[in-house]
Amino acid sequence: MALLFVLIFMAVRLFNIFLKILNLVYSTGQNAKVPDFLTSEIDETEFQQFKRYNKEKTLLSIYSDFFDTVITLSFLFLIYKKLEEIVSITENPIYNGILFFAAIAIIDFIISLPFSLYDNFSIEKRYGFNTMTPGLYIRDLLKSVALLVIIAGPLLAGSLWILYNISNWWIPLSIGILAVQLLAGWIVPTFIMPLFNKFTPLENDTLRERLETIAKKAGFKAKKIYVMDASKRSKHSNAFFTGIGKSKKIVLFDTLLDRCNEEEIEAIFAHEAGHYVNKDAIKNIVMSSMFLVAITYLLWLFMCSQLVQDYFGVHEKYTVLLYGMILIGALFSLGRGFLNAYSRKVEFRADRYAAEVTGKPENLVSALKKIYKSNMSNLNPHPLYAFFNYSHPTLDERIRELLKFK
Repeated sequence: MALLFVLIFMAVRLFNIFLKILNLVYSTGQNAKVPDFLTSEIDETEFQQFKRYNKEKTLLSIYSDFFDTVITLSFLFLIYKKLEEIVSITENPIYNGILFFAAIAIIDFIISLPFSLYDNFSIEKRYGFNTMTPGLYIRDLLKSVALLVIIAGPLLAGSLWILYNISNWWIPLSIGILAVQLLAGWIVPTFIMPLFNKFTPLENDTLRERLETIAKKAGFKAKKIYVMDASKRSKHSNAFFTGIGKSKKIVLFDTLLDRCNEEEIEAIFAHEAGHYVNKDAIKNIVMSSMFLVAITYLLWLFMCSQLVQDYFGVHEKYTVLLYGMILIGALFSLGRGFLNAYSRKVEFRADRYAAEVTGKPENLVSALKKIYKSNMSNLNPHPLYAFFNYSHPTLDERIRELLKFK
C-alpha cells in the first residue's frame, strides 16, 4: 500500500510536468498567435517577447519540478530516516520534532534558493518586472524567517503535543487549524502585511469617491482605501479587499494606479467588490476548512495504519506525519482541476457584478487587456493545462463573457 502511494506521488508529479511541457509547446510554438481582440494593441515583436518570457518561466518551473521530484524521492527512501536519527538528541519527541521540521525547512530553502534568485534577478529583471534590490530581498527573507520562528514555531510545538498526547488527535488539530484560519484574517492585514509593504491612504479624491461608492453598494465598510507600494518589488498589478471586522482594508497596488485610468480602476475594484458581495471569501474559508479537516482525518488514518513505519523504516510520529503529508497531498492534488473550475465560475460572477454595477463592461475589458499585456501573460494556454492550473478564466473567456453585457 505504501508503494502505491509512492507511485501515485510520482504519477502526479510527472503529470504536472507533462502539462507544463504540453502548455509550453502549445503556447510558445510557431502556431501560437495574438488573439483577435488584441491584434490592435500587441504587435508581432511584442508577442515574440511574450512568448520568450513565458517560455523561460515555464522551463524554469519544469526544471524546478523535476529536481524537486528527484530530491523528494531520495528523501522519502533515504534522507528522512537518517534525519530522524540525527535529531533524536533528547528524550522529548516534541523538541526533536521541532528540530526535524526546522532542518527540513532549511534544506528546502537551500534547494529552492537558486531557482528563486534566477527567477527574480534574471528572468523577471531582464523582462522589466523585478524592481527588488538584493538588499530588499535579504530583508524580506530575514523577516519571513523571523515570522516563521515566532508564529509557526509555537503552532508546530502545539500540534506535536496534540499528536503525541491525544489518541484521536485529528479532532483537536482540526479545531486548531480552523481557529488559525480565522485569526489569520485579522493578524495578516493588521500586523504582517505592514512589515513588508507601506500602506498610504489614497490621495486622489475623485477616484476615492468612485471606489467608496462601489464599496458602499457592496456593503463593505472600510475606514480608508490604501495604496500599497508594490512597485518596490515588482511591476505586476492588482487590487484586493482583505481582513475581517475592524481590520478590513481596501488596497490598490501603486502600479495599478500608474497603468490604468480611473474608470478602469473602478471596474477592477468593482470586480473585487463582486467577490465580497458573493461572499466568496467566506465560501473559500469554508471549502478550505473542509478540505483541511478531510486531510487531517486521512493523515490520522494513514498514521494508524503503520504503512510508513513498516515500509520506510521510520518510527517517530512527526516523521510519519511528514510522509503522510507528502503522499496524501499528492493524492488530493489530482482534484485541483475541479477546484479551479469552481474558482473560475467565481471569477465570472465577480466580472458580471462589475459589469452590472458600473454599467460599462468595456471598462473592465480595457483594464484586463492592459493588465494581461503589461504582465506578459500567456495569451494561448493549452486548455488541459488551464483546466488544472488556472484559478481565473483565460483572457479570451473573460472578454467574451463581458461583451455579452454590452
